[in-house]
Amino acid sequence: MVTGTLTRRSLSAHKGRSIFIGLAIVLGVAFVSASFILADSLRSTFDNLFSGLSEDIDLEVRSELAFGDPNDQRDPVPVALLEQVRAIDGIEAASPAITRTATIIDKDGEPVKTTGAPTLGVAWDAENAFGGAKVREGSAPVGPDQVVMDQATAEKYDFVLGDQVEIALNSGRNTYELVGYIGLGESKGFTGATVVGWDVPTAQAVLETGDGVDAIDIKLVDDSTAAEVQATLEQMLPAGTEVITGQELADEATDSVGEILGFFQNGLLAFAFITIFVSAFIINNVFAITIGQRLRELALMRAVGASGKQVRRLIVVEAFIVSAIATAVGIVAGLGVARLIVAVFNAAGAGFPTPESIIKPRTIVFAVVVGIGVALASVIVPARRAAKIPPVAAMRPELGFAALTSSRRIIIGGVVALVGAAMFLLGIFVSPGGTTGLIFFGAVGALLLFLGVASLSTTFARPVSRALGSPIARMFGTPGQLAKENAARAPRRTAATASALMIGVALVSAATVFAASLKATFVDTLESAVTADYIITDESFQGLPTGVAESIAELPQIDAVTPIRAAQIKIGDQDDAKAVAALDLEALPLLLDIDLQDGSIEDAQSGGILLDSDPAEDLGVTVGDSLPVTFANGTTQDLTVTGIYRDDSIVGGRVISLDTLASVTEATPIDQFIVARLAETSTPEEGRAALDALIDQYPVMKVQDQAEFRRQQEGQIDQLLAVITTLLVFAIVIAMLGIAITLALSVFERTREIGLMRAIGMTRRQTRRMIRWESVIVTVFGGIVGVVLGTALGVALSLAVPESVIKGVDLPVGRILIYVLIAGIAGMLAAFYPARKASKMNVLEAIATT
Repeated sequence: MVTGTLTRRSLSAHKGRSIFIGLAIVLGVAFVSASFILADSLRSTFDNLFSGLSEDIDLEVRSELAFGDPNDQRDPVPVALLEQVRAIDGIEAASPAITRTATIIDKDGEPVKTTGAPTLGVAWDAENAFGGAKVREGSAPVGPDQVVMDQATAEKYDFVLGDQVEIALNSGRNTYELVGYIGLGESKGFTGATVVGWDVPTAQAVLETGDGVDAIDIKLVDDSTAAEVQATLEQMLPAGTEVITGQELADEATDSVGEILGFFQNGLLAFAFITIFVSAFIINNVFAITIGQRLRELALMRAVGASGKQVRRLIVVEAFIVSAIATAVGIVAGLGVARLIVAVFNAAGAGFPTPESIIKPRTIVFAVVVGIGVALASVIVPARRAAKIPPVAAMRPELGFAALTSSRRIIIGGVVALVGAAMFLLGIFVSPGGTTGLIFFGAVGALLLFLGVASLSTTFARPVSRALGSPIARMFGTPGQLAKENAARAPRRTAATASALMIGVALVSAATVFAASLKATFVDTLESAVTADYIITDESFQGLPTGVAESIAELPQIDAVTPIRAAQIKIGDQDDAKAVAALDLEALPLLLDIDLQDGSIEDAQSGGILLDSDPAEDLGVTVGDSLPVTFANGTTQDLTVTGIYRDDSIVGGRVISLDTLASVTEATPIDQFIVARLAETSTPEEGRAALDALIDQYPVMKVQDQAEFRRQQEGQIDQLLAVITTLLVFAIVIAMLGIAITLALSVFERTREIGLMRAIGMTRRQTRRMIRWESVIVTVFGGIVGVVLGTALGVALSLAVPESVIKGVDLPVGRILIYVLIAGIAGMLAAFYPARKASKMNVLEAIATT
């Protein structure tokens, strides 16, 4: 009862402090909650999409995959199977499924683009219509001149029924009459994708599927048993095909997206825990300072009979109440943060749909554990110190408590930092236990390293503060001198305050060094490995249709071209699937320099394989050896090693010819990108004009020369860095709040001192300057420590990744120095309120303060 009364009065007397602490917790919890809310909401959105698409699909016939992602490209199913399937008892309807890339051309002649979602052309079987997609208005397409379109796209681009719609396909542009709007269930669209559909014969022709379809979807009569029909189908289907249930189909798609969203969620949680980690520094620092300021108050409580346990309980209860309220607010704020994160990623081209807001019990439990748990853990040490205050300290505060001695702090901080550095390096260079070991040792090592450096920074905070403050003192006189002395005389407070900022700056610096090294490697690779004049990519990351490379090859201005196609293979008894690139090997030497060490590229054109030196060494093979290679559809071929190369930066570790890939799979090929060389008889202007002219036929293609491609890739790296920095802003904002709180508390602590200085002539302007420059010294100190530590981490990360990704370390000194400058500016902003508060003190009341 007494503890509750004292807690209530303490919180009432220190509202500002409680609000600032609560705000730090709110930001941290909001980020944690947003990570779960966003992942759960996006997962629900995609689950609904896939469930809708597979609605009424009881079974599906498709080609088998021996390994790989179930959603990978498969060999087609012979369309002749369709009538055989329809003849089986228990099947009400069977419909062919065809899905390819098709780009709608808007009324201004421009291709309709999405922010990451696919642009699809499908077969629409009106006679056997089932599944989640419905004709919402108009009619189904019939004949070679009719098409349907998703209603969301039609309304966005002002297409109405009866309009002539131009669509770009692999075979070029064609025009069709829009006869119907389609949508998924009750919705008008397909979660951001554009979709057009033709009747089955037309779809087979315009999407170039020949005598095959992607799959056959089956709806059963109401009294049929799926297992019985599935068994019957398995008996009559040819080898290489399989039958799965509609639920399995939806689960495969859900699992695939769920895996991606899992990585996304874990990445966001990493940033969330960084924010919480910074919050813990602030909370611990604030409670440590306030306990020092309440020394006489707490000692008087001890003198009138309060036990150490009661004092400790008072501090803990205060922290619990503040954190509980802040956690509740943070969970609600997480809804807004989730939408903000979607906006940030969509600005970078991610193309996420707007998620519904889902808060699961797990999210609440996790937020409570994190929010309240961090606050309570942060006050353990301050509460224990408060409990040890002797009653005599009410009369002699100097007997209250002392901090760790410098020697003990150096030893403890040094040991923690060394252990953290060792674990971090072990994780990124050795990765014991694979990815799990990398994450565990890397994350825990970094955490300990930050804690160790934060502890060590107390020992050199005084000399560094004086060094940073000396030029300020010379330039700004008395306010600068006082600011220097204020920062230097409380090194523990200065270091603790700066440490929160140090973490954010260190992480941004590490990301900057890593990104700069990645860009430098990319530029070097492009200059050394790519001898082609043009790189052709696609706008929507879906890959390019084969017609693009075929059309480029026919241009007289181009004398060499090859697409780069990707496939999955297993070599020998290897358990893991490996990526293999398929290229035109006759054109390869003219377009890419793979640094061939032994053998011949041309000899791999028929039945051969080229290997990078690392996988060749792992397999123990040399030129002339034969390797049994299994492709994803289960086809096995013995391929002869005809060459070994060293530069895998563009083509990866394994290369085969386009003919070899075509001989083992009938799956629709998709080109990841295309490289081409200008003919000697043509000028760059002529070559570019000829390629640009093809964009009218293939609007998905994007033509770039080497310089343009380099700038685009560098821009994407910068964009990624900007996203990372934006996510770290939460931690940096909390650090700025911490600096503002600490300065405000230090102003309160020095009320009488500031009053005396005002009484002997210090002006309000000088008072404000003193507080501002003190803040600048603290933030620049944190910025410098963060930059040094972050640069070291960035260098280590750059050295740890394979040389094919990063060949060397690049230090962007200018950008790193800007971070220190920004830290100083942020210090000025953080000091605004404390400086204003100090300058407005009543001089007589301040002097009378005890």
